[in-house]
Amino acid sequence: MKASLGYKLYVCGLCAAVIILSFYINQPEWKNPRIIRPDRNVSTEPITAVGNRTFIIAPYYDPREDKTVHVLAIVHVSVTRLYCSFHCLQEQTVLVRGQIDIHSDRFGFQYGTADILCMEPRNCEYNYISIQESNSTREGNNIMFKVRNHHPESYTVNFTVCISTLFGQYNNVLQMMQGIEMYRLLGASRVTIYNTSCSPAVDKVLRYYSQQGIVEVIQWPIDQHLLTSSEWRYAAGLTSQLGYFGQTATLNDCIYRNMYRSRYVLLNDMDEIIIPIKHWDWTSMMADLQNQLPSTSVFCIENHVFPTDIKESRFDLWNDVPGTNILKHLFREPIDKTVFNDRKLIVNPRHVFQTSIHSVLKLKGTSRNLPQNVAITFHCTRSRRPNMPQEHLIRDQTLRRYNQSLVPNVHKVVNHLFSRV
Repeated sequence: MKASLGYKLYVCGLCAAVIILSFYINQPEWKNPRIIRPDRNVSTEPITAVGNRTFIIAPYYDPREDKTVHVLAIVHVSVTRLYCSFHCLQEQTVLVRGQIDIHSDRFGFQYGTADILCMEPRNCEYNYISIQESNSTREGNNIMFKVRNHHPESYTVNFTVCISTLFGQYNNVLQMMQGIEMYRLLGASRVTIYNTSCSPAVDKVLRYYSQQGIVEVIQWPIDQHLLTSSEWRYAAGLTSQLGYFGQTATLNDCIYRNMYRSRYVLLNDMDEIIIPIKHWDWTSMMADLQNQLPSTSVFCIENHVFPTDIKESRFDLWNDVPGTNILKHLFREPIDKTVFNDRKLIVNPRHVFQTSIHSVLKLKGTSRNLPQNVAITFHCTRSRRPNMPQEHLIRDQTLRRYNQSLVPNVHKVVNHLFSRV
């Protein structure tokens, strides 16, 4: 009797163990229990060195032409061979040679923004890849990168503004707050900012807007990897390896980062605001433009300089906050047709493959310059024509259309952050 009861208990226990083990085995994390081993090194850095001449930013899945992983990088012009190591969920590694495409706009520097195109192998499910200099499958210390955009979803915001880059202990606090508040009034839900260095006061502003869910700060320690320059073009005597703190790399990364998150992406600097002329905001302007120009993917907006040395006394506000008060600068310089106009861009990120600063290098669809009666880039900066008599400047009050909302919004942030009474 006792033996029979013990046997029954043994059988019941064994059945229960089988049921429990079967449950866990059928869970997703048990099907591939060694997707990432503890000894694997997964990078979480915004810039990662691979060897001495290649710096990886991030890999993005890109099925638009072929099923590839599009790895954004900064590479030396001498780099001609790199390999993509796909870490399959089946616990095997597939190595393919990457196609290196250094962007055409490196402006004479030895390093430039590049795409490493890795063709997706068959019968390999993967979440991570590595980039390596040799074709050996036995390189055990490869840094792994998580592939982004692998499961794209529909965009969640209409407009994202990409700002690159803050450097030189950037301290224009007031203009930054006014710019972000203007972006919000015009329709932006997100502002992505690449930060190399800024002042404590600017950092305080960035933290505030980050906590509000408006600003996404990408730390950009490019000067820890390369000798960078505040000049955009190489000139004899410069020891810099890369121009303008890797600006083109950040703009390309921002497009790919927001490719499936944002309907449109705006590419401009912190001292610039793309302002509609015929319309009140970007939403109504872009709806009208896309209706008229359905095949256009890139809209280029003319740059208009509002020199900071010409001021008005009205709106003499926030004097204890460091930076430029854009509301005091209402005179713009006339366009000089004899020089290049550095237009800024509104793009459909799903149609852009490579971008430069003032134009897109590779795209699907067309690019179009917008006339100044549709939109302008309000660029509040030092004069480009300092010898021009003031009577030749053009008074432009377009920005002041937004005063009733802009002033109280900026007041609110200033009072919160800097304890104004």
